[in-house]
Amino acid sequence: MNSRPVDAHAVAPVPPATAAAPLLTLTQISKRFPGVNALTRVDLELSAGRSHALVGENGAGKSTLIKVIAGSMAPDEGEIRIDGLPVHLRTPAEARRHGISLIPQELSLAGDRSVAENIYMGHLPRRAGLVNRRELLKRTSELLDRLGVSIDPRTPLASHPPAVRQMVMIARGIALRGRLFILDEPTAALTDPEIERLFAVLSELKANGAALLYVSHRLPELAQIADDITVLRDGHVVGHMPAKEATEDALVRAMVGRPVERFFDTRSAHHVDKKVVLSVNDLGRDGVFSNVSFDVHSGEVLGIAGLMGAGRTEVARAIFGLDRLHHGTIRIDGRPVTTRSPRKAINAGLALVPEERKEQGLVLGFSIADNISLPHLRAMSTALFLRRRRLRSYSKQASDAVGVKAPSTSTLVRNLSGGNQQKVILARWLAKQPRVYILDEPTRGIDVGAKAEIYQQIGRLADHGAAVLVISSELPELLGICDRILVMRHGRSVGELDAATATEESVLELAMGTQGS
Repeated sequence: MNSRPVDAHAVAPVPPATAAAPLLTLTQISKRFPGVNALTRVDLELSAGRSHALVGENGAGKSTLIKVIAGSMAPDEGEIRIDGLPVHLRTPAEARRHGISLIPQELSLAGDRSVAENIYMGHLPRRAGLVNRRELLKRTSELLDRLGVSIDPRTPLASHPPAVRQMVMIARGIALRGRLFILDEPTAALTDPEIERLFAVLSELKANGAALLYVSHRLPELAQIADDITVLRDGHVVGHMPAKEATEDALVRAMVGRPVERFFDTRSAHHVDKKVVLSVNDLGRDGVFSNVSFDVHSGEVLGIAGLMGAGRTEVARAIFGLDRLHHGTIRIDGRPVTTRSPRKAINAGLALVPEERKEQGLVLGFSIADNISLPHLRAMSTALFLRRRRLRSYSKQASDAVGVKAPSTSTLVRNLSGGNQQKVILARWLAKQPRVYILDEPTRGIDVGAKAEIYQQIGRLADHGAAVLVISSELPELLGICDRILVMRHGRSVGELDAATATEESVLELAMGTQGS
C-alpha cells in the first residue's frame, strides 16, 4: 500500500470548522412528495476529520437527504448550517462553493472525453488562457496513482470498464478540493484491492480535515471507514451510534425494522444434479481472454471470481452472444450451440442479467410490464397487434413470482429501487424457462433486505434445475451462495474451489497469483 501523503492538487488544505460548531448541521429537515414523506424531521451533524456512514434500505430517504445536502433539492422544512452559520443551498454549484463535493452512485461522466478531462472538467489547469495539457496529465496521473488505477489519462473514458469509471468519478470528487465529501456507494464497482486503496485515500482526506458522508449497503466495510453511523428508515432517523459499537445484526434490524433471515441459506437448500447443463471448452476472444473451460450442472450455482480486468464479464458477454468468440465450443444439455447473437443465445436456453442494469438491462422510461415483455413480444402478438391483456397478465404473474414491490406493473422502472429493478430483469426470463442463467453482479448497489431476496431467487432457480452462473466482486457473496467458484486472472481460468471449504484468502491468492508465496 502506498502510504505517501495525497498530492496537494488532489486534496487542498481544508479550512478548519469553528471549534464550537460541526462542519455541517441539519436540523428538523423534512421533504414531501405526492403521497410520500421522503424525510421527516431529520437531524444530522457532520464534523471535520470524521467519517459518518448513512445506512438504510432503498426508499429509506438516503438519496433525498444527499440531494438536500448537495443543493439539488430544497427541503420543505428545517435548517442547514455550515460552520454554525445558516445557509440556503439552492443549487449544486452553491453547495460546491461551500466545499460540498458529491460522488454519486449513478455516474455522470462524458464518455467521449478523456479520463483527465473528466476528472478536471470545469476546473482545467490553464496557462495564458489555454488548457495546460502537460499540467493536466501530470495532476491526473498522480491522482490516479493514489487510487491505484493504471490507465492512460489521455484515453476516452468510454473505453474503460465500469470499475475504472467509478474510480474516475471518485478522483473527480477528490480533485474538487472539497471540505465535505459525500460518497454514495463508492465501492459498488470496485474489487477488494481497489477498496483498500480507496479507504487509504479517504483516511488521508480525513487527516487533512475533511468530513465524509459515506453511504453504503456493504455493512461490513463500515467498521473500516466510519466513525459514526446514522440509520434511516421510512424517512426517519431510527438510530445513531458510534461505528465501533455497532454490530451488523443491530444495523440490519434498525434498517428493516425486523430481523433478517440468514443471507446464505440457499446453497444447502438445493440439490446439484450430476447432469451437465452448460459446458464451455477452451473459450477465447483474441486479446481479451483465452483457454476458459468449465461445466455447470443442473441445480448448481457456479461463481466466477477475479480482480478487475480478469475477464469475467467479457466471458459472460461472449457466451451470451454480445461479443464475438474466436475460439472454443459451448454445449447446452450436451448439444453444441452457436451464440453469435443474443437472440441465438436466448433460443439456445441462455438468459443474462447484465452488470449495468440501468444501461444494459432495462429501458428506464418503460413500465414494469413493458420491460418484462421485451423478449416475448412475438409470442404476445398477432400478425398486426400486440395482445396487451395477455401482456399485462403475464407481467403481473412474473413480477409477483419474483416479489417486485410496486403499485402496479404500469409503474415506470426508473422509479423502482435497485433491488426491484433487478427483480424485473429476472422476471423477464421466467416464461422462457432458460436452462442457464448468467447473473453479472446481481446485488450491486442494493440494500441488505433486497440482497436476501435476490439470494432466495437464485436458490429457487437452482431448485428448478437451472444452471446458474454468478459473477460477483463480493467474495462473501460467492462463498455464501455458490457451490463452486472458478477463479480468473488476466483472462484465464486459474483454479476452481469448493465454496464450502474455500476462504476469502484462498480465492484472493488465486486471483492475485500469490498462492504458495
